[in-house]
Amino acid sequence: MARDLPTEEKDAKDRGMFARRNEDPTLPSYLSSLLYVLSVPTLLLLSFGGYWLGLYGYGAVVPAFGGLLVALLAVTFGLMHVLTGR
Repeated sequence: MARDLPTEEKDAKDRGMFARRNEDPTLPSYLSSLLYVLSVPTLLLLSFGGYWLGLYGYGAVVPAFGGLLVALLAVTFGLMHVLTGR
């Protein structure tokens, strides 16, 4: 059963961000959410920024976005690997 369902030992008010239990949000969870929310708009801006600066043509915007996405995932997973030691 999912942990976020109301149970007898934890009512609906205790769930959520201010539960003050082991399920409290941590800095890595906030950073993960920030990465999730900001990654696509930032990568799109960088992709079109390269086009606007004249680094490549309009047809290379999608491959540039793909390359930046792969690079971001590689850096993120590498950082997670180093920080967690797994």
